[in-house]
Amino acid sequence: MEYKLIALDLDGTTASRNRISKQNITAIKWALANNIKVIIATGRSIGAIRKVAKKLGIIEYNMPVISFNGGVIYDFTKEKIIQQNVFTNEELITIFNMAKEYQIQLWAYSVANDRLAYVNTNHSFMVKWMSMYTKRKRRLVKDPYDLRDEAYKFVVSGKKENVLKFKAKILVKYEFNVFDWSYLTKKSLNLEISPKGSDKKDALEYLAKIYNIQPSEVIAIGDGSNDYEMLKWAGVGIAVGNAKEHIKNISDDTTAHYRRSGVAKAIKKYFKK
Repeated sequence: MEYKLIALDLDGTTASRNRISKQNITAIKWALANNIKVIIATGRSIGAIRKVAKKLGIIEYNMPVISFNGGVIYDFTKEKIIQQNVFTNEELITIFNMAKEYQIQLWAYSVANDRLAYVNTNHSFMVKWMSMYTKRKRRLVKDPYDLRDEAYKFVVSGKKENVLKFKAKILVKYEFNVFDWSYLTKKSLNLEISPKGSDKKDALEYLAKIYNIQPSEVIAIGDGSNDYEMLKWAGVGIAVGNAKEHIKNISDDTTAHYRRSGVAKAIKKYFKK
């Protein structure tokens, strides 16, 4: 089989923040130089992708990126959104009210201002960490009905029991995509929430059609819950060695831990003879 496209998750798969191994960089640039399309598919915001995309040659080769777990497809060359899917203002207000009901911390990426996030507290570890990591200013929301914006994605955090109750209600009320993001302690839980129809798989399928590439000609590499559908859809879904067990179980292959350049090893296995 001749594979024509590689879809790469970033954090925990290709990179750690903005650190990428020389082996991964070399392998990805080799693929791009050999007319193999490489698409970043991540939960990160556009701004948080830019440095990595430049380092990997994604921008140089005019490759679009998939952001916010499929919520946005972006073209860095034209600085233009190709496609986006967002939470409506009504949904934004509802989620803030539900977060208050279940006493959990909330972070929402603003659509109107790409340097802003809405939060319901300024004192949680998650909110402070997100501020530092995303470099976004945060605006404390005291009354959700004052919001006049939409949202790309939510990150929620809190006591595991409360977050799971919140998640259950969300899944009953809406058809949102809810992903386990990370576990802080045995008693705490973080989740990512994306709008209905926002999944890396959906965005990747959209781009594959534009390039006239079949799913069987796609290799996808990932590690987390937000990679699940993408890995199942691709002709070859590959889990890195540090991936969660349920991700390995649905993948066609497993490569090395991301700290051991699993992406480079997978590219060498499937492309370099």
